[in-house]
Amino acid sequence: MIVTILIVLVLAVVVIIAVKNAGKRLSGRGGCCGGGGDELLEEKKVLEHPEIAEKKVEIQGMHCAQCERRIQRQLNRIEGLAADVNWKKGEALVKMDRPIEDGAIKRTIERLDYQVVDIKPIQG
Repeated sequence: MIVTILIVLVLAVVVIIAVKNAGKRLSGRGGCCGGGGDELLEEKKVLEHPEIAEKKVEIQGMHCAQCERRIQRQLNRIEGLAADVNWKKGEALVKMDRPIEDGAIKRTIERLDYQVVDIKPIQG
């Protein structure tokens, strides 16, 4: 009888913890991609030369701020490109100070297991 009560109590605690974590992730406050949601944001990258083009990249598969940071960090590693990613809108705005092929942007994002839906130039 005591063993049964202990098992029920342990299962109840596990269920409570699981429900709390699921609530955080579904609301975008948790780190669904293996990272915490409370990390400091990186500084925005500044281009070294005058901007020559800006593009909007539509991305599927982002679920939280951690997804946003992962994509932005990798895009900003491309020389001559500065990215501003928004997971809620499902897009990245990229500014370039030199010609960069759409394929390079797409490969960078898709290596992280997200899907690029479209890349469009922004006319300014």
